[in-house]
Amino acid sequence: MKIKRFFINGALGAVFLGFLALNLQAAQEILPAAAELTSPGNVTIDFKDADIQNVLRILSFKSGVNIVAGSDVTGSVTMRLVDVPWEKALDVVLKTYGYAYDRDGNIIRVTTVENLRKEELSTEVFVLNYAQASDVEKSLKDVLSERGKVRSDTRTNTVIMTDMPTIIQRAAKVIERLDKPTPQVVIQGKVVELTLGDADKLGIKWNLSAAMKGAARPSTFPFPSRMRTALRKWLPEGRAPQTTTTVDSLGVAHDSTISDFPVTGTGSTTAQFFPVADKAQFIFGTLDFSQFQVILDLINSRQDTKILSEPHVTTLNNQEAKILVGEVLAIPTFERNSSTGRMEITGYKDRDVGIRLSVTPQINAQGEVVVNVRPQITALLGYDTLTADIKVPRFSTREAQTQVRVKSGQTIAIGGLIRENVVDTRTKVPILGDIPLLGRGLFSHKEKTVQKTDLLFFMTVHVMSNDTEISQGHPTQQAAKAK
Repeated sequence: MKIKRFFINGALGAVFLGFLALNLQAAQEILPAAAELTSPGNVTIDFKDADIQNVLRILSFKSGVNIVAGSDVTGSVTMRLVDVPWEKALDVVLKTYGYAYDRDGNIIRVTTVENLRKEELSTEVFVLNYAQASDVEKSLKDVLSERGKVRSDTRTNTVIMTDMPTIIQRAAKVIERLDKPTPQVVIQGKVVELTLGDADKLGIKWNLSAAMKGAARPSTFPFPSRMRTALRKWLPEGRAPQTTTTVDSLGVAHDSTISDFPVTGTGSTTAQFFPVADKAQFIFGTLDFSQFQVILDLINSRQDTKILSEPHVTTLNNQEAKILVGEVLAIPTFERNSSTGRMEITGYKDRDVGIRLSVTPQINAQGEVVVNVRPQITALLGYDTLTADIKVPRFSTREAQTQVRVKSGQTIAIGGLIRENVVDTRTKVPILGDIPLLGRGLFSHKEKTVQKTDLLFFMTVHVMSNDTEISQGHPTQQAAKAK
């Protein structure tokens, strides 16, 4: 009888244990279903009146991090979050229901905000390798708690932070993202001034020269053939000139030429017109390597070409680089004396005279470089008389400001500024023209001629992203070493 009762009790126990095991298995299957892993590190949760302790268990299960909640963490959670980082989901849940957490390695301890504020603060010193300590200090102020403090030491380039351990760990992640090497950009410049002759009344025929030099697809300087549609009405796509020869009834041959420049005479074909550059107008564009070589060949082949400057500068990403080839003049400032009524010098201010180039590169996520460029050329023309004993300088300035997006190795071309200079020219008969009085009146002639000059800027942009390129220098230096 005892054996039978034992058997019955054992059977009932086995049934009970089996039922309990099924319930536990079902609970493990149902419980994690409230939170799903979407992308790596992200979760989607959907709770309605769920116990906060179970919610924390689910987040611990999905994240693989140990989450320990104190006995004072109670209440229910109703919340739905879709595809968010698990740490962000934990932070939202706890802040919504008035709780906070402290992290120590792989263990997260959840408690009330009051208990967390009573904890001791810790201090951490972060040594920066690339970022400026003062800049990082400003970024960390948004991470601090009410009790936290942060300051920077410029001498050692360090950041000292005092706060709760959890806040310091968050700050460490922010510093890790900020303290990274900044890519460097090499700007190779070339400033060229061309004297235009009678055949260049509309500027240099860049498209014709490019066609003769064998460019892949000739284009009207300085824009390549893939120029934007909005610019085509101002800078039409260049074509090599096409000449058609016809013979009339009398046997006389007539040539009809179609080009990108105004064509005089009658003809059945309408020519495209290249706009005449205004005195205060620059035109902008980009050139690839082959197009740039064509332009350089053209410049070298002309006798009336003057290279004003070839500046080279290396700058960091998002940092402005300035180049000045010239001199700085001290210009007096004047103020009228109320007692005497005369203009008096009250001080001096500096004025850059020469070639000045300001460049700010910005590398985007696609590896392209957005370049903010401002070229400027200032020349001293002379002095104007202000009073009997005071003269003020007169300057001429040619400048432009634009933003161009290029790839590493491409060249930015800025040109089209045509300037007119009045030049006094004296022609004479050899020997006879040098006779005093008589020679100047009978054997020499003086006239004023108008001389036109076209100013061109070329800037080749190179991105140096690794230590090897930085140590070897920019491509021009590498080519020089190879020779």
